Amino acid sequence: MHVQLDEDVWEVSDRVQLGEVLANLSDRAQAKGCLVTELMVGNRKMTDRELVPPTLAQVASSFGSIAAVSKRLETIVQYSEETGKKFGGQLRVQGQKLVDDFRQGHGKFRQLDQWFGQIADYLEWLQIHESVEVKKPEVAQDLSFWVKELLNARELEDEVRIADMLEYEVIPRLVRNISPPI
Repeated sequence: MHVQLDEDVWEVSDRVQLGEVLANLSDRAQAKGCLVTELMVGNRKMTDRELVPPTLAQVASSFGSIAAVSKRLETIVQYSEETGKKFGGQLRVQGQKLVDDFRQGHGKFRQLDQWFGQIADYLEWLQIHESVEVKKPEVAQDLSFWVKELLNARELEDEVRIADMLEYEVIPRLVRNISPPI
């Protein structure tokens, strides 16, 4: 079975699992300083959301050929910087709304939980950004610490602590975003 990453093509056994093929493909991209940005399995694009254990455990040859396109990590970060800043701004606005709701006694834990999902995505982007832009301050590690503390307050359903941590610890770290501290 043929596997292709950009211009490189190689053969794999017809009995190997899809997960093994994709792990190898990802390792090869990473060795070139790249990330896979597009994956074709058989004749259709496959997203990361489709890569679940039952699918990954299937024999790769049952899907047909596998082809991937990769981009240099620096390029991805460069193109995503403005989007990342906008996303951080949206998280700040949503976070402030959560603060207001919790301060007024109308805190909605479901909305907070959804916000945590978005913060996880933002932190992932921020960590990748910092891994490429070494001159930037390590905001992700600091923000991650406070998000974990906020999760602890969420677990205890401590509405006052949630509002305080959002207002005084988490949101100000989103404001700094990836820019140097003022």
